[in-house]
Amino acid sequence: MYYNNTMETPRAKFKTYLQATAVEIEKELKKIEKELRKESTNDFGEIDKLKKRFSESWLGGKMLRGTLVKLGYELGYGKQIKAIWKPAAAFEILHTALLVHDDIIDQSTTRRGKLAMHVHPNNHYGISQAICLGDLGISLAGKLIAESDFPSKNKSQALAYFFEIVNQTILGEMMDVASSQRFERTEKQILEIHTMKTANYTLIGPLTLGAILAGAKAELLNKITLFAKPLGIAFQIQDDVMGVFGDEKVVGKSTTSDIEENKSTLLISYALEHANSQQKQLLNSYYGKKSVTKKELEIVKEIFRETGALRYSENKIKNLLKKPKMILPQMKIKEKEKNLLLDFIEMLVAREK
Repeated sequence: MYYNNTMETPRAKFKTYLQATAVEIEKELKKIEKELRKESTNDFGEIDKLKKRFSESWLGGKMLRGTLVKLGYELGYGKQIKAIWKPAAAFEILHTALLVHDDIIDQSTTRRGKLAMHVHPNNHYGISQAICLGDLGISLAGKLIAESDFPSKNKSQALAYFFEIVNQTILGEMMDVASSQRFERTEKQILEIHTMKTANYTLIGPLTLGAILAGAKAELLNKITLFAKPLGIAFQIQDDVMGVFGDEKVVGKSTTSDIEENKSTLLISYALEHANSQQKQLLNSYYGKKSVTKKELEIVKEIFRETGALRYSENKIKNLLKKPKMILPQMKIKEKEKNLLLDFIEMLVAREK
């Protein structure tokens, strides 16, 4: 672990960086929100209300993805810090847009303690408008990158890359939906979904986009992918473990929701592969059931423990986190950024939600 003169822990250093960057991104998002609300839809006041609700949902989050855009820009030795706020905000808008679509797919009625964007007394109307809002967010994010103050060559490469990340994420979502129709899934299939749906747009995408805008060469871009891919997969496996074994108040969602959605996780794939006939029968009864009781949740959790699925998932996270630490010394970046990336790994290891 690295320490500075004030003996601040690595985790605290990245946390400080994240908090300071989030303030600037939020300022940019408020400007964009103001501009979006200026574009009145005249005789359709309800659409203005929907846009307001959607744009307000950008605010108040951790701003992790936007922060990683800035950090990626600094990895590439970028110096126009004021110019990076717009692409950083764009990634946060993309994140919000994808969550709107995700809530429809998962049939989730709440998001961050509020009603999900698609929830409406007229179900079809609510879903239709939410799909459009998600599409609007994706389009707006691309527009913001196009309008950012960077050389045309860098912007062109960044835009092409941005929409490739969008495509990969959508395909990952489609794979996830397809896998939820199955009972047994392989580890290979699940890790591919984790790469496509989570690692790409949560870690690889924002870091690489920022580096591209800084004019980074292919060597650094490749190292960023090698660094961020295992970290992104570990992030999702950890999320899945917390989704079942975590504290609902801390995690912010029901610990039965992943089971009810028949979610494709390393926990379920490993458990099914190593379960005896009785355990498999119980999993068949409860995993994917529309309404899982607390007692049934405890039975599933116990099977995950007994089959070694929980231990295997935790060990997988530890092994995956070794890879970015091996890549980090090979990256030709400043010491400050190396320390921040190391701190970021430590923060992910320690996170509870």
